[in-house]
Amino acid sequence: MGVFTFFKNKKNNATSENDNNKLGTEEDFAWNRSENGIGLKSSLTEYAALKNGLAVERLSKGIILVISESGIQHSFINMNGDRSSRVGMYLCDRKHDARHILKQQGLSVIESDIFGLKDLEKAKEYVDHIGFPIVVKPINLSRARGITTNIQTFEGFEKAWGKAFDAYRKNRSSNKILIERHFTGEDYRFYVVGDRLISATHRKRPNVTGDGTSTVLELIKSKNVERAENPYLSKNLIPEDISELDALTDNNIELDYIPDDGQLITLRKQSNIWAGGDNIDVTDTAHQDFKELAIKTIQSIPGIEYGGMDFIAPDVTVKPNDSNYIVSEVEFSPAPLAHFPYIGKRRDMAGAVIDHYFGNDQ
Repeated sequence: MGVFTFFKNKKNNATSENDNNKLGTEEDFAWNRSENGIGLKSSLTEYAALKNGLAVERLSKGIILVISESGIQHSFINMNGDRSSRVGMYLCDRKHDARHILKQQGLSVIESDIFGLKDLEKAKEYVDHIGFPIVVKPINLSRARGITTNIQTFEGFEKAWGKAFDAYRKNRSSNKILIERHFTGEDYRFYVVGDRLISATHRKRPNVTGDGTSTVLELIKSKNVERAENPYLSKNLIPEDISELDALTDNNIELDYIPDDGQLITLRKQSNIWAGGDNIDVTDTAHQDFKELAIKTIQSIPGIEYGGMDFIAPDVTVKPNDSNYIVSEVEFSPAPLAHFPYIGKRRDMAGAVIDHYFGNDQ
């Protein structure tokens, strides 16, 4: 069957790919699977199941069937199992609908509204009503495509308007965008499974730290060498083209600039890991009330039993109140950024999902 082979862990008195092979580390397993075109989320779910003594049948590069000794079986697409509903996915993708639900549950969300391509004048009136700065984003695209943050002028707004609709590529005129008030803070991704907080990650904007002798470009190249050795970050390197480093250009910093020793240089405005940001584990230091808010957020969205949610907050180590955080969005199938942090302790997202489905039957 090629790469789509039936695997069992030795705990089940059966064979793995090779009788003489051990399962190995999660990192090595992920690298090996990637060579066969299998994505990171799917390989991590497979690894977690095998590690827990469960049989795994790979049906495709993205789909596996996991079977316990007693015959209980569940299928998974990436890290989402068969109890993850289409309705839940739809609500998460529709950011405006998710915020409406969260607001009804007493969670703090940013003021926002949605507009179609022909609604530019209405949108301008709305912007005038909520005031600058604002954020413009597509309502159902991932990886921060089409997003512009901290917009300060109507000229900047019109440019962001075009960028957001262009990000759809197809059916531009039938899609909508979200306009929201800009909220200043850092970006944090929390991952919840059932009633448990599994991880909290600071998604820090792409950056380098000066050593007193290296240029910004040299520092980027050096950091990318580190990132290339990380199974998650290897596909999310920092751009080396000045045209993609908007935080540099906004501050009139060139790639040949030599920062002082210890000087932090922010490279891009976006905090997403795919844009070159750092995933820094803050699970142990996040305030307990933020952890409880994260659990409440996931449990508020019908049709999902686990997922990721994003806080924008100045600091998640302090107690949240009505004005020092917002729930930015809920992610149905978030990236496994906590498995391979740039800084901090690894957190087993996939293992928590397998435990959620199989519990004591492992």
